[in-house]
Amino acid sequence: MGRAMAVGGAGAVDDGKSSWPEVVGWDGFTAMIKIKADRQDVTIEFHTVGDNVAPDEDDHRVRIFLEHHVVAQTPVVG
Repeated sequence: MGRAMAVGGAGAVDDGKSSWPEVVGWDGFTAMIKIKADRQDVTIEFHTVGDNVAPDEDDHRVRIFLEHHVVAQTPVVG
């Protein structure tokens, strides 16, 4: 089951970054810190590879798919 985690605070910054290929292979927590440093306006969701997730789009969400606590695919906004 996925978990959403709102991290960050006031003064959200949208620098337009929409994907983080550099975090593939990182542990999920460190990847979340990097993504939030780049995009304070997004909410992070953690999922296990293979989880069923709703196909909806949300330009303030990033899903991180993990395998054994490691980022298994490029996180993207949406």
